[in-house]
Amino acid sequence: MNNAFISPRYLQIANELLEWAHTYLVAENPHIHRPAGTQEVCPFVGPALKNDSFYMAFHPEVNGQRDEPIGRIMLDYISEFKETPPFDPAEKLKKSLLVVFPEIPPERTYVLDFAYAKIKSKFVQAGLMVGQFHENCDERGIHNRGFRVSTSPYPLIAVRHMAPHDIIFLKDNEEWFNAYNIRFGEKFRQPDKLEDYQRPLLGPYLEAKERFIN
Repeated sequence: MNNAFISPRYLQIANELLEWAHTYLVAENPHIHRPAGTQEVCPFVGPALKNDSFYMAFHPEVNGQRDEPIGRIMLDYISEFKETPPFDPAEKLKKSLLVVFPEIPPERTYVLDFAYAKIKSKFVQAGLMVGQFHENCDERGIHNRGFRVSTSPYPLIAVRHMAPHDIIFLKDNEEWFNAYNIRFGEKFRQPDKLEDYQRPLLGPYLEAKERFIN
């Protein structure tokens, strides 16, 4: 199936995912347990929706028998995502992409976990964050390990630009931290100038810096 075409069924799936974005990703969730700020599952989705840059791409040709096709598809989206508006540095965080694999059956959704593990470093090096979502996903919340945060009605992998708060996701891997530090390390050289919402990031950043750089 040509990815430029969309059938009524996939249009319905897109509408269901849009509803999921509004009712789950954007909604305040009591299970998030962030120490401060919003309790939305993903604070980036609301701005992307309002900015009309919450994109979806469908790949019904993928049946989930192997993870390699998923990896190849996702890596092709690195440049395509960057070449899609908005481009302004202040606006590009208001951009998200859901790559949806609607024909992967529930018993094979784990294939997204394998694909994600293989592609994450490539995305991080490119300044992007990537994450898998599916009905059986066992990814846990950063501040509430009892909460399965990455469940979705259809199998998909989400992409967005890296942001300062992503130190909490990248601090335990030297390669990921170095990619983060290149982009955001300057922010932490003058801690007194950090915004209030950024101050909780200083501790994780300094711990990772001491571990991997000093």
